[in-house]
Amino acid sequence: MNEDVSFRSTKRAESITHRIASLALYGGTPAVPPGTVTPWPAPKKEHLDALAAVLESGKYHRVNHPIVADLEKRLAQWTGHWAVRAVGSGTAALHIALDHYKNRGHRVLTAALNWPGAVGPISISGLEPTFVDVELNLAGIKPDMASEMLEPGVAAVLTTHLFGNNIFAPSLRAAARARGVALIDDVCQSVAATTRVVNGDYIDSDVLALSGNGAKHLGAGELGFLLTRDIPLIEHVDEVSLTSSSRDSARIFSPNSQGYNYRPNVLSCSIADYRVKHLDQQLYERRANAAALWQGICHLPGLLPLFDPSDKHNSVLSFPLRIVPEELGFPSGPAARDLILKLLQAEGVPVWLWLTKPVFDYLPSTRGRWSDGDFPNTMMLLDTMFYVSEIAPPNDADVIRLYVNAFHKIWEVFPSLTSKLAEAK
Repeated sequence: MNEDVSFRSTKRAESITHRIASLALYGGTPAVPPGTVTPWPAPKKEHLDALAAVLESGKYHRVNHPIVADLEKRLAQWTGHWAVRAVGSGTAALHIALDHYKNRGHRVLTAALNWPGAVGPISISGLEPTFVDVELNLAGIKPDMASEMLEPGVAAVLTTHLFGNNIFAPSLRAAARARGVALIDDVCQSVAATTRVVNGDYIDSDVLALSGNGAKHLGAGELGFLLTRDIPLIEHVDEVSLTSSSRDSARIFSPNSQGYNYRPNVLSCSIADYRVKHLDQQLYERRANAAALWQGICHLPGLLPLFDPSDKHNSVLSFPLRIVPEELGFPSGPAARDLILKLLQAEGVPVWLWLTKPVFDYLPSTRGRWSDGDFPNTMMLLDTMFYVSEIAPPNDADVIRLYVNAFHKIWEVFPSLTSKLAEAK
């Protein structure tokens, strides 16, 4: 009897050892073979054709270049609502917007979980950022907390839409409107937020900043857009952005120009113009891939979406997730996430960390002035979140199936693996 029990225990231990050894991190075969995944921006011949059109035009610059004008018109038509100005980057668009509204106060409310390039323009504009914690479900600014902070002196609320999420925050927007506070939306990662995403209507915003960067949906080069229905702001774009030329080709020096030269790159515009023509199909495929991936892994313990699976208008720039360490036998902190990240990367799944600190710890103007402990949700997400980067076409259902297999391969042995790691300590 004892021998039988001992035999079964030995076999079970051998099976566990074999399954752990099958993980790519420990020498096994990766679930996603090398070369399977196509990284965005997924170059194609049509991009060369777009660039050739710039060469054939004989002009590589000017805001009034026909390619720039066509792109602005096409993007405006795609949104169906906003006037559009192309500028040098999404950060430039935010700077221009903040510069326009800075006379409304001296502070800007924004999320502590944020991109430095989104928050930096606040200080550049002579304004002071005031940071707000985020909600755990979408990594967006906490509306109730931000609403309570709408005191005299607040010029604007800068809402960042991360990973493709839509941050509606209707109560915050209504409260800001009631106090004359400008609403600025950083949708650089969420292109669909410029369309009818709020029950068939548009987000209530004074201005949206969009990026054409190669990592974003328009996948070009350095490029940005300012979208608004505020005509004086459209005029302000040229005053701030241009130095010695106007959109009607006149050689002028505006008395209001600040000389930033935030002019758009025409080569980038040519590729972005091609992308806009196919943007609906791109978003359809991103959403289909995301839905298939979540359906395949949603039941895995200790794994939560950092997006709303029911939001059919999510732009799905990436596929963000977060770990619940305690459900996986780990204490709170980044250890579980870091191990899973290494395991998935070894299996060939394109997963990455985003940031590891609150945004105020990255910027010299704010570093040391805010306490991490005042932002518990931000800190929890920084310890537990990661994202799948390559969710865009031409990656398809077959590639997504390999991602799913990799997750399952890891989760099947994870309890045994964590026990083994604990014993090793």
